[in-house]
Amino acid sequence: MTSPALRQAATIGAVDGPLAGYHREWYVVRPQGELTRLGRVKIGEPREGALWFDRRYFASEDELLLELARLGVPRVPPVHRVRSTGTVFHGFVEGRTLAALSPRGHPVAPAHLRQIMERFASLCRLRPGDVRARRLRPDEGGAADEGGAADQPGAGHSDSSLFLRGLLAFTRERAHRARLPRFGPLFARLGVPHDALGPRSRTATEAARLTDRPGCLLHGDLHRANFIVDPAGALWTIDWELASYGDPLYDLATHLHLMDYPARQQAAVVEEWRRTVTPLLPGADAGLAEDLPRYLDYKRAQSVFTDVVRQAVAVSAAVGSPDFAGQLAQAAKLVHDVLVRAAEPLQLSDVPSAGAVESAYADFCTTPGNR
Repeated sequence: MTSPALRQAATIGAVDGPLAGYHREWYVVRPQGELTRLGRVKIGEPREGALWFDRRYFASEDELLLELARLGVPRVPPVHRVRSTGTVFHGFVEGRTLAALSPRGHPVAPAHLRQIMERFASLCRLRPGDVRARRLRPDEGGAADEGGAADQPGAGHSDSSLFLRGLLAFTRERAHRARLPRFGPLFARLGVPHDALGPRSRTATEAARLTDRPGCLLHGDLHRANFIVDPAGALWTIDWELASYGDPLYDLATHLHLMDYPARQQAAVVEEWRRTVTPLLPGADAGLAEDLPRYLDYKRAQSVFTDVVRQAVAVSAAVGSPDFAGQLAQAAKLVHDVLVRAAEPLQLSDVPSAGAVESAYADFCTTPGNR
């Protein structure tokens, strides 16, 4: 059955897609007629069965991008609407991802790093209330109940501890406990405790010690594949689905965790972030030395619940195909590395070897009831 997005794309012009993302499937289109002047565009729709591991804040990425354009935020994808049909599509940013130019673990060129700092600057200028895009209710956005309405980013306060405790509660309830009926045996085999991230966990205890900072707009997913370098060298930021309001230090920690800078450059990035953001958002760097490691610990712990499940889905899908062995080996290495990095924040007493992780996935994913 043809997807609605594909049908809409075909009415505009020649379809080049699809492009698969974690949460949406995109169709790239070369418009015809009066829309030709726009260049290539893309139309997206939610991916069936997409797994969410992060809580959301805004009801519509399209609405958010329109608001960012209204507020003059540079180098974000434009959003267009065909009045006659109501079809909404994004401008396709031509260029190469930063991941293609500087793979994970490699240093980022100074010109690109300067533009990443410009992105942080544009974000910290937007305070709670500036963006008028519709916001999800806590239950719609998947936010945890702990803390009530005040726990939501952008609630008009600067309680950083409450903000992180809300993230912990979401990860604990929605990314871990809600998936135990299906993936519980796999988590147990990998040594992940059933009460991970609970109120008495090390990560929760450290969250209570955070210094308060003023809130601002966060992108929430600033990694190399979400930066596009156009032919002129300008760095664009795509994929705003996880944008929210909250502690600016969380956005920095998420960025560092996902970018995996070489150690020397990471230290320089942190210092440049401080020099860039603090004059625009006084107090954003309060408690930086103590709190950045706490947020990084949370991101390492969160990755366990994200990657264990995503890799199980990927390996299960490859069962019976020629790709199975390669997918299994890849998953084992990735999950083993994630467990090693999260051993301290999750207080893992014994991290299984890569071979033991591979056996756990092989057993779990080839059991018919688990596929």
